[in-house]
Amino acid sequence: MGINLQLVTTMMKLFFKKLIRQDFYQSIPHDHILVRHQFMIFRIFVLALVASSLATASRILSLNIYGEIIGFSLIGLSLLTIACFYLVKNVARLRIAYFLTLSIGCLILHLQAYPAGGVLNSGTIYFCAAIMTAYMLLGKKMGILYSSLAIGSILFFQFVADQYGWSSFALFGSLQDYPALIESFRSDTTVTYLMGIFFVSAFCYYINGNDNVIIQEITEQKNELKRNNLVLQAYTDNLEKKNKELDKFASIVSHDLKAPLRAIGSLTGWIEEESGPTMLPDTRANFDLIKQRVARMEGLINAILEYSRADRTQANEEMVDTYQLIKESMDLIGSPSHVRLDFQTLLPVVEGDRTRLSQVFSNFLVNAIRYCNKPEVLIQLSAHQVEGGWIFSVKDNGPGIDPRFHEKIFVIFQTLHRRDEVESTGVGLAIVKKIIEDQGGKVWVESKPGEGADFRFFWPTVRKSMDTLLVKAA
Repeated sequence: MGINLQLVTTMMKLFFKKLIRQDFYQSIPHDHILVRHQFMIFRIFVLALVASSLATASRILSLNIYGEIIGFSLIGLSLLTIACFYLVKNVARLRIAYFLTLSIGCLILHLQAYPAGGVLNSGTIYFCAAIMTAYMLLGKKMGILYSSLAIGSILFFQFVADQYGWSSFALFGSLQDYPALIESFRSDTTVTYLMGIFFVSAFCYYINGNDNVIIQEITEQKNELKRNNLVLQAYTDNLEKKNKELDKFASIVSHDLKAPLRAIGSLTGWIEEESGPTMLPDTRANFDLIKQRVARMEGLINAILEYSRADRTQANEEMVDTYQLIKESMDLIGSPSHVRLDFQTLLPVVEGDRTRLSQVFSNFLVNAIRYCNKPEVLIQLSAHQVEGGWIFSVKDNGPGIDPRFHEKIFVIFQTLHRRDEVESTGVGLAIVKKIIEDQGGKVWVESKPGEGADFRFFWPTVRKSMDTLLVKAA
């Protein structure tokens, strides 16, 4: 007996799965969340529509009213609804099935109204379910269409069908037995409204319930996002802690490295003073070389420290007049007499950190002056607005840069000249790149040998913020 019961239970489950087309539902890819959600709603609507129309058809046929036309019409429309549900095999054709089923549904509701009191028919509440289903399955435009059909049907019965006697209460009883008719109509009204409310409530419960695949996916993604944010927040906190430790370490190392360098510089100075005129020229040249190397080493330590902090210092965002900023930068450089600035366009006022932006322009200007091989240095500056920000150009009339080295010059410690030829730490452009990319921008150079170098960078209107990586999932 237990085996038979288990077999019956298994058969019932298989039958129910076939009835609701669970195999087709499972064939819809899991990442097609909306499609799966819409098919669930379609399934609910079809089963409810077929059940209600067949029940009404059987009662109409048993009463033999309206020449059985409406009864058989309802059965035929029910079969068409079943065909729309079971014969569609392709996900791409589901939208057509939705359209046909909703159209059949509206026609069924219209036909059911003739023997059930016309406009007084309480079953018109089911139009609400059809309208809601249309919005969810076919979108706003089709939802408006089916809303218009429902309103048109009600107006038709109010001003045409009821007035000309095309509708009746034949489904509830004879017009000669008025009290019984009213009692039957009231009973049907109660049942219909309860069923209508239940139907709409079931829809809404599904939409907002745990069985809704969209709600499930959103909930899972939200929980996953929370977990990822917690991990990211912990990583960010740890990174911030490590950055502070590195800053402290860099400061200590910088101090400890500079101390012996200063001692070497002082010691060479004392030896030079004590030797006086007795020091041989070659020895004095060697001492000058030592002092030069000490100064270079100290500059290199300062540059490394500056590079390490280039993207970690707290930015003080403000509106910066780039024309005025460039003039101030030239004043700090010393405004050499052989250097001429040519502003080819009006320079904009941009939002950013004044100190960092000054570092960017200063490095470009210093490089243009330092590496120029002509008696007069000409630096052309311009800017033009693009989507999302500004592109600045700092072009010089120097020797130019071979395209093979366009990427290399932005790498720390990389220079195109021997340091004995041109004194440089090889850190300036690396700092520029770090500052600009921290802002969310980009820097590059356009140049050919003998044609000067055109350094360009994109400065975004809205600064990139690490805070956007942490999304609040509450």
